Amino acid sequence: MPAGTLQNWLLVNYAGYPYSPSSLMPDNGLANLAGALIRAGYSARILDYATVATIRRMTSPDLQRRLSREWEVLRRPGRGPLRATRRFLALPVLQRAEAERRRLQQQAIEAIGAELCDYVAAHGIDAVGFKLWNGDGLEGSARLAAILRQRHPRLRLFGGGPHVDLFTDRLLRQYPVFNALATGEGEHTIVMLAAHGAGDASLEQIPNLIFRAADGSIRFTREHMVENLDDLPLPVYDPDIYPAMGGDEKIKITVIDESRGCRNACAFCIHPVKSNRSVRLKSIGRLLAEVRDLDRRYGFRAFRFAGSCTPYPLLNSFAEAVLRERIPLRYASFAHIRESDEAAFDTIRRSGCVSLFFGIESGSQRMLDSLNKGIRIEDIRRAVARSKAAGIFTVGSIIFPCPGETRASEQESLALLKEIGLDSLMLQAPIVAPRTEWFRNPDRYRIVLDGPDRYMNVAMTWKVKLQLPPRFWNPLPISIDGRPYRKILDWTGAFARQVAQLGIPTSITDETYLMSVQAGMGATQFRDAALGAFFSGDTDAVGSMATAINRAAS
Repeated sequence: MPAGTLQNWLLVNYAGYPYSPSSLMPDNGLANLAGALIRAGYSARILDYATVATIRRMTSPDLQRRLSREWEVLRRPGRGPLRATRRFLALPVLQRAEAERRRLQQQAIEAIGAELCDYVAAHGIDAVGFKLWNGDGLEGSARLAAILRQRHPRLRLFGGGPHVDLFTDRLLRQYPVFNALATGEGEHTIVMLAAHGAGDASLEQIPNLIFRAADGSIRFTREHMVENLDDLPLPVYDPDIYPAMGGDEKIKITVIDESRGCRNACAFCIHPVKSNRSVRLKSIGRLLAEVRDLDRRYGFRAFRFAGSCTPYPLLNSFAEAVLRERIPLRYASFAHIRESDEAAFDTIRRSGCVSLFFGIESGSQRMLDSLNKGIRIEDIRRAVARSKAAGIFTVGSIIFPCPGETRASEQESLALLKEIGLDSLMLQAPIVAPRTEWFRNPDRYRIVLDGPDRYMNVAMTWKVKLQLPPRFWNPLPISIDGRPYRKILDWTGAFARQVAQLGIPTSITDETYLMSVQAGMGATQFRDAALGAFFSGDTDAVGSMATAINRAAS
């Protein structure tokens, strides 16, 4: 290798405490980056801390017992004063438990930092790339980078991932320990960093970077998107490169990039900004080669498509090819309400697709128009009905309450949910993500940020506690339609209780359903077992789930 190259790379995934089964899925983004580096002749290793072992590190036996008891209390049905009393009593107990888990997490971070330092020294690592997440994953990764910087001051440290796309240069200002941050798609960027990134002067020529120049100013380099997805290297999950993939530390259901980009422009969504509105597709030949490679090399036959708006012609053609080639697999995917008449749902189901996820967001046409969804209520009815008729487990999402929500629109959403009979509903309180239409034009949506800087600083480390009811979330410094965020969360919780009265299961995503099928469990049975086990830190139960899923996945 020429002098100045960054030949030996370590890629690190630290996302905090793993709170859900999906946290244990392999990180396809880092597997793609490792593949790109190796194909270019460099060395790459992945250290992924979203594992069963990390749950064990962050949960003492006493904490597990206390949280298990509290989980039973939270899940116990009740009404009126009894339920109100449970809610009142649960909060301080959970706060104390959360403080204990934070203490254990800080201990774990210091220990992981020491391990990373030893690894860097033992393997001659030239550069470390961190996948940056929200909440304690961001703060933990920054602390790990600081530990590395202190012991290895000449080491090159980089960050990338979804959080960089949201907070861009603010992250670098907050955490100057990183030499640069990468935005967007990283396969081309990381290879150029390896070849030319040993000095700050060369960073200007590398696309998709945010870095601090010699004069102290923050610079952005040009954007680069991968135009031909077939040119991407195959992801690497070999245990000698990705050690967490050995044994049952991870749930071996992978994610496949079948498409990138999103041609929609939903007001609440970052995807059109993050991955471009130009949709790029892998060819059917490349997708078949990829699923065959995952089976041949690793024994993986279950996956989820990664695209936020997988086109139906691609799904149809892939399904036809899988049936024609008799490839045994199970998978899940996003799907879109619009143009669902193009979908051959029965063929898709027979090819191994067990679940589809539809972004519905509201049952009120007025609200859909405000969200710029580009769909009609009748489109929702038709798409869900056709998917369910084909025998596909059909998941829908609702954001509630959206800006402009009224009691009338609430009733419209409840009426639609009752009518269409989703197999599961994912309910989400509104989150005003940076760089979205909601964030760029808050006045138009009656959104008030409590000081843009303060909001951004809080949002940057805010963690969504999806495993708990919204009343247990920390409020954001924001109001919508004159309601403070705490009131917004209360309304979300009240809506969730009305959904429960309709008999619609919640919190079963398409990949959760895929896992339940692999584990041989009913969807709600798997959901409840997983929620309790991950919440309390029952590593025996989590490990048993991972083992059962992995045996079926191979």
